[in-house]
Amino acid sequence: MEVIKLHKNSKIRLVLNAGLDDNNKQITKYKTLDKARAEAGDEVLLDIAKKAASLQKHSLTEIIKHEEYVLVEE
Repeated sequence: MEVIKLHKNSKIRLVLNAGLDDNNKQITKYKTLDKARAEAGDEVLLDIAKKAASLQKHSLTEIIKHEEYVLVEE
């Protein structure tokens, strides 16, 4: 039995620094860009994420890429 991996979805998650709360703990906010094209290269996704982050109120800390696949038997 062979397993085939079919690309379902890609997401880019922006991790944003929203400052400190009243107890001096870091506040982290997240924005997700969903349904990125499977053909889009990492460089393109990084550029899009940076442009989206520049529109945010808070500063960018990290960019995370999530890939989703469907596994089927052949």
